Amino acid sequence: MDNKKEKRLHIPWGLIFNITIIALTIVLIVYFIFSEGGFMDLIRSGLQISVAWLLAAVFVHLLNIALDMTVIFLFVKQTNPGFSVWNALIASMTGQFFSAITPSASGGQPMQILAMSRMGIKPSNSTSALIQKFLVWQFTMAVYCIVAVTAKFSFISQQLNPTMWVLSIVGFAAQVFMIVILLLASFCKPLTTRVVNFFLNILGKIHVVRNVEEKKQSVEATLTSFHESNKLLNENKALLVKIYAITAVQMTAYFLAPYCIAMSFGIHCDIFDMLCAQAYVSMVSSLVPLPGGSGAAEYSFSVFFGAYFTTQTIKSAILLWRTITYYGTIAVSAPFAWLRNKNKTGEPDTQPEIEQNEY
Repeated sequence: MDNKKEKRLHIPWGLIFNITIIALTIVLIVYFIFSEGGFMDLIRSGLQISVAWLLAAVFVHLLNIALDMTVIFLFVKQTNPGFSVWNALIASMTGQFFSAITPSASGGQPMQILAMSRMGIKPSNSTSALIQKFLVWQFTMAVYCIVAVTAKFSFISQQLNPTMWVLSIVGFAAQVFMIVILLLASFCKPLTTRVVNFFLNILGKIHVVRNVEEKKQSVEATLTSFHESNKLLNENKALLVKIYAITAVQMTAYFLAPYCIAMSFGIHCDIFDMLCAQAYVSMVSSLVPLPGGSGAAEYSFSVFFGAYFTTQTIKSAILLWRTITYYGTIAVSAPFAWLRNKNKTGEPDTQPEIEQNEY
C-alpha cells in the first residue's frame, strides 16, 4: 500500500522541466514574431532585408561548426590515428545537439564520449580530448573578454545597466575560475587528485555518491590519461598553435552573426564593436542554467546591441540571430546526433543506451 502511494506521489521533474523549457521557447518565438515591433511588423514596414547578408550570417555559423569538428578531429587523432573526418563530424554534431537541449550544455560532452566509444575510442582518450578542447576554448574566450574590456571599455560600459554589470563581473570571474581549475587538472595531478578525493569523500558520507572508491579509481584513470594526452599535445608545439588559431577563428565566426544580421538590415556598424558585444552576450548567457541560455541570451542581446538596432528592428534581429545560431543548430545537428557507428571490430557496440531523461 505504501509503495503504491509512493508511486502515485512521484513527480516527473525532468519531464516538467523539459515541457517548461519548450513552452518558454515557444512563448519567446511567438513574442518576437507577433508582438509590437516584432517580425510581422518589420515585414509590414516594407524594410528591405539583404538576403545575401543573412546567408553570410548562416555561413559564418556553419563555419563555426566546421571548425569545431576540425578541433575535435585534431585532438582525437593524436591518440587514435584511425579517427576519420566523418567520425569527427558525428562527434561534433552530437555535442552541438545535446549542448543545445540540456541545461548549461551539460549533456554535450557525455553524449560525445558515448558516440566516440561506439567508434572504438576509449572513453579515457575521448574525455581527455574534450577536456583539452574545453580548456583551449575557455582560454580563447577569456582573451576575447580581456580584449573587449581593454579596447572597448567605454563602448561596453555605456550598454551596461546595473544587472548586466553584476552578470558581467560574475561571468568573467567564472571564466577565470574555470581556467584555474583546468590548469590545476592539466599540470598538477597530485593536488587535483587530493581535491577530487576530498569532495568524493564528503559526497560519499552524505550519500550523494555511491561506490566512492570506484569513483576515485575512475578519476585517477581519467587524470592519468588526460596528463598523458596533455603531454603529447605540449610536445607538439605546432599542433598546439594550430588548434589555438583555429579556435580563435571559430569563435570569431560565431561572434560575427549579429554583425551580418545588422548589415542585412542596412545598419552599418563597427565590426570590432559587434565582436566585443557578442563576446559579452555569450559570457553572460552562459551563466544561466537553461538550455541555450534561454531568456538571458535574448535579454543580453537586446542590451548590448540596442545601440545599433532600433525598436522596430531589435526583436526581429534577436529572432533571426537565435534562429540561425540556436534553433537552426538543433535542426541541423539532430540527424547526426542519432547516427550509430560501429566500433573498430565492425560489430555493433554493445554498450547500454543512455536514457534521454538523464540529460
